Amino acid sequence: MKLGRERNVQRVVKSKSVVATEIGLNKHLENAGIEVIETDLREWVAQLAGEELSHLVSQGIQKNIEQVAELLSKTIGERLEPDPEILLQASRHYLRQSIINADMGISGANIAIAETGTLVIMDNEGNSRLIATLPPVHVALIGCEKLVSSLNDGATILKLLSKNAAGKKMPTYITYISGRSTTADIPGAPLLRAQGPEEIHIVLLDSHKEVKKFNEETYRLP
Repeated sequence: MKLGRERNVQRVVKSKSVVATEIGLNKHLENAGIEVIETDLREWVAQLAGEELSHLVSQGIQKNIEQVAELLSKTIGERLEPDPEILLQASRHYLRQSIINADMGISGANIAIAETGTLVIMDNEGNSRLIATLPPVHVALIGCEKLVSSLNDGATILKLLSKNAAGKKMPTYITYISGRSTTADIPGAPLLRAQGPEEIHIVLLDSHKEVKKFNEETYRLP
């Protein structure tokens, strides 16, 4: 909240952060006069309906396509037919413009790698990569249980997460973030925010529950 006030944040876009939902972050931001937009499609639908998430992976599964079309039509301001392709394209256009206009992006992270200070975000829509790249400020909320020692440990978990969550070998997008982007294309004048935000803030949350040490043998895949 303090960071938002200091940076004069008016609009926040969010993605891939169950912990933000658990701590009621949206309500706190909205009470401070900050607009919050979920960019994961099913979470956005739940937000528009004013409902809690009904499933960890398949959020909004309780809505049929006619109900989704009605919600999106009211938000976007035009009558949308209950056709998956029409709804998808309209949502993509609306949410991308929201991300472009945002002052801050808030995400979670699937893995945080200690040896390199790297955040790893997995998704199949690509919106997580956008909100961690386009807004001038990126804030990542991460539970301490997401911390692993090395890139090798992170690679093992990547395989497990995809297989257990969606039955896939790997997700469509895997984003590695190790700090602000720079470029040396201009001789003698490295340029910050070449392909990313001006600021990255990492917030570690400790639930005070015992976290077992990662053991590669325990998670070894066949």
